[in-house]
Amino acid sequence: MSEQPSDMTIASTAALGKPRSRPVLCLIALLLVNLMWAFQFTGAKIATARLGPITVAFLPMALATLVLAPLLLLQRRGRSGTTPVRSGLRDFVLLGVLGSVPAQVCLAWGVKYSLASNASVLTLTIPVVTALMAAALLGERMTPLRWVSFILAIAGVLLVSDIDWKSVELFRAKYLAGNVLIFLSGVGSAFYNTYSKKVLERFSPVEVLVYSFLVVDAVLFTLVLVFERDSLAALAVLEFGAWLSLLLIAVFSLAVSMILFFWVIQRIDVTQASLSIYILPVFGVLLSSLTLHERLRPQLVAGGAMVLLSTFLVTTWEERRKARRAQSTEGHIYAEKRSETP
Repeated sequence: MSEQPSDMTIASTAALGKPRSRPVLCLIALLLVNLMWAFQFTGAKIATARLGPITVAFLPMALATLVLAPLLLLQRRGRSGTTPVRSGLRDFVLLGVLGSVPAQVCLAWGVKYSLASNASVLTLTIPVVTALMAAALLGERMTPLRWVSFILAIAGVLLVSDIDWKSVELFRAKYLAGNVLIFLSGVGSAFYNTYSKKVLERFSPVEVLVYSFLVVDAVLFTLVLVFERDSLAALAVLEFGAWLSLLLIAVFSLAVSMILFFWVIQRIDVTQASLSIYILPVFGVLLSSLTLHERLRPQLVAGGAMVLLSTFLVTTWEERRKARRAQSTEGHIYAEKRSETP
């Protein structure tokens, strides 16, 4: 008679389907991701001096697609039995149309019709919206530690951002359309980051990026032809510095950073990873301080430390606690089985 597998063996076998969390590496990866995302704002500011906002969104996306395409071809040649693209076509369209397109276009238009202070406040909602979407689409839940981490991170980012609350006009009719667009941009980012985790169960990070980017390229190019045809003519006389900025955004802010982010969310919850977005303002102010030689204020240092601590708690600390509980549970199951064996 064949030996029946123990509960411990079954649990261990099931765990093989999910990559190891590697908490410290996840934390380091998220820090790098947000550093690369922070550059996107500086680089885009250089390019928008010469081009329209939709064109500035389209060009790095198209360049990122070209950068990632050779990796996709090598990957699909080297793997047998790859998932057919047509089986995920609906998912890629959803990621592009409901995720990346509003994230890119709504932000560009929203900032035009709103205030910078409004945008600063509204972007704080992105991790919160992501947590709600992760609960609805992925079944993730908010633990007490995650609530504490969120509160700590929001407090820290408010210190860093130094928002002038007197100038915030979220519900004033004059800025309402712009504020709605900025909020929809955050919803698009949250949807892309959350829904990608479901698609990553069947496709690799490079596949998800390239196929969803192709959808975004098609939509943005159409919008450029309709609204910013003059920007296409300006490309012929675009300075080297602007092209370099667009290329850096494509390679680092859209390609490398997203591959790293997908690597992370394959190992931890999207809710945990999304909290790291609060590091963005910290890196943004740090980059400004380095480039403009501004003195780092104690307020920035304290706020940055709070955000970093919250990210550490919700990634490294929480994952290590999970690992210890899993080991303890397996040990109890194994001990019970040994005691039942005659």
